Amino acid sequence: MSGSVLRFESDHIEFPSDRVREFVELAREIDVLIKQEDWDADLWQVGASFVTKGQNRDNRVLAFYNRDATLTNRQEIVGGAPLADGLKDFAKAYVRYMHSTSQVSFENTMKRLDAIQLIEAAFRSLGLSPSIENLNVAVLNTAVSLAKVGVGAGRAYQFALYIQQVHRFCLDRKFLIAPFQWKHGVKKPKDKTEAIGKEAKAWRDEKLPSPEAFHALAHIYRNSETFVDRLFSAITAIFVAFPIRVHEVLQLRGDCEVFEEVKNPETGEMVDAYGIRVFPGKGHPPQVKWVPTQMASIVQEAVGRIREMCSEARAVAAWYEERPGELWLPEDLEPCRAGDWLDIKDVMRLVGTRTVGQVPYWVRTQGVEWRSDGLPTEYMKGVRISSLATRLLRDMPRDFPKFNGSDEQKYSDTLILLFVNQAHAQRGTYPTLIEQMTVQTYDHWLSGHDGGKKQSVFEAWRFTERDGSPINISSHSFRHWLNTVAQLKGMSDMDIAKWSGRKLEQNAAYNHVSSEEILSQIREALDDGTGIGPMFEAAKATGVNRPVDRRDFAEAQIGAALTTELGICVHDYSLLPCQTHGDCLDCSENVFIKGDTKHRDRIGKRLVLTERQLQHALWAMGDDYFGADKWVLSHQRTIEKLRRILAIHDDPTIPDGTIVNLAGSSKDNEVAMALRDRGDGGASALQGIESVALDAEDAEANALLADMWED
Repeated sequence: MSGSVLRFESDHIEFPSDRVREFVELAREIDVLIKQEDWDADLWQVGASFVTKGQNRDNRVLAFYNRDATLTNRQEIVGGAPLADGLKDFAKAYVRYMHSTSQVSFENTMKRLDAIQLIEAAFRSLGLSPSIENLNVAVLNTAVSLAKVGVGAGRAYQFALYIQQVHRFCLDRKFLIAPFQWKHGVKKPKDKTEAIGKEAKAWRDEKLPSPEAFHALAHIYRNSETFVDRLFSAITAIFVAFPIRVHEVLQLRGDCEVFEEVKNPETGEMVDAYGIRVFPGKGHPPQVKWVPTQMASIVQEAVGRIREMCSEARAVAAWYEERPGELWLPEDLEPCRAGDWLDIKDVMRLVGTRTVGQVPYWVRTQGVEWRSDGLPTEYMKGVRISSLATRLLRDMPRDFPKFNGSDEQKYSDTLILLFVNQAHAQRGTYPTLIEQMTVQTYDHWLSGHDGGKKQSVFEAWRFTERDGSPINISSHSFRHWLNTVAQLKGMSDMDIAKWSGRKLEQNAAYNHVSSEEILSQIREALDDGTGIGPMFEAAKATGVNRPVDRRDFAEAQIGAALTTELGICVHDYSLLPCQTHGDCLDCSENVFIKGDTKHRDRIGKRLVLTERQLQHALWAMGDDYFGADKWVLSHQRTIEKLRRILAIHDDPTIPDGTIVNLAGSSKDNEVAMALRDRGDGGASALQGIESVALDAEDAEANALLADMWED
């Protein structure tokens, strides 16, 4: 049988390839990231589209190349090839469209592109022609597998998320020939801030500066002589005084200091207070961060040093703000401006070259107009000032005179301001050009860079850790250290968040207080009598013949520090399993920290739930449900204790950070049981310890519990 096959066509049929093409055409018209005429380029210069405070990243690029290509520090591509034609235009459209509808940081924009590069690599590894409409499960799973190569679990999980976003994007817009549901299946790494054990403790310790690092930085601050060491050590003095981000310091204004008189809450006297006005990141409004009294003189001295060292750069910035388009000249060279020519020897003072012999080469390579005054052409006598200005002013900050693009702050108002290359070890300084100091510049000084070729300040001064190993810290280490100190000293989470200029839920990443340190705090509270409640009252017993040393008693009373929903469990599991599992509220070994906002929130939620359960129990009792009256009594007792905990949290007379053990708990710990088991003598000894004494209310509760079990 023979015949012809006719293709069925209809105006109502949509092909995925047509939808992808329409999407690309739509994205080409979106005016973000690049100019329209730059669409066909495989390297997009996107630095102007991302403003990162404290960083100069105008050279940022998006490279639409496959994963075999390498992008150098000079933004040049080595090896590899552009993305396959079936994916390259989609990648450009996807990145551009997502930036217009859901803008993220440059780093996350790069991850969007990384996801498509991984998908393209997966197509090629499976021997398939890369095309977004042909996406399938095998390609996505292969892309996720490739994402795990050479990276840690956290970064692999992020890649998997962005690959899943690409799939969901295509599925929702009907770009796929064979639509399907898919999830990446990569397990989210455990949050190290919540992990316990030696490895977790070592990870937390790595984020904190060692005493040797602090001693070294203090020595450098007092004894440095070079411009870079004097300036950067003064900036470090600010970091160690109170929690402040690097970019917040780098954008401090000249009038950042705040002097006020405040009332001392303990004595009622008016005392001097010193603070720094900052403009926090992460969506927070401007605020004054008050400096602890012990560090106020250090910070004031450091700010004064910075203000004096950067005064010349601020003066040049102010000159440019008043005379835009002109080139700043030293006062003795101002008369040359009228003739528009500058002697070649004077050019050296302006362009950062170290010798006169380097100037002609620089002038020729930069295209600056020059003259030889009748001598052979290889001799250079002068340079035209207007031509020199055209070349040099190209290197002024892109957003000048607005600092970080802000209408509220100019470069001349900024406390820390440098001449171009002033903080560079090898390059000459340009006294005619100014630049903002960047986070990278400070980090390079603090930690070294270029794979160890450039020394850190500790290596340059020959400081090491106690064991002789190199000192390795970053600019963010100081915030982690200060927040950990605040946690150890009992500052509330709300106060720490306000002090640090961030959201309350972000505190966890900065808290490196281990369970052992919490345990030591509780034992210290028991030892020095600062704790509140029966557990701590027992340790305050005095007499001529004390049966045991107070420290030994503390060790026996407290064996662990496990965080629960209702507080901290100090039960010693090495002696006996928990006898009250799940009933922490009625346990004598449950303590909590006054001022802990998370704990207060949990108690508040538990109270709302219990009050609702009480209403149900009352309704059931009214309808003569058997045993409902016992649930009413139980809920009422729980509500009473929850309210007592909230009252302690809200009591202004109790300092935040106080360790509290709730009175009236009905369960014994091992010490109490041992005393009771010793007989009458133990019983009499037990009666003197409030933390294990059963009052009438406790006895009633135990009887109620027994009745419930019988029922």
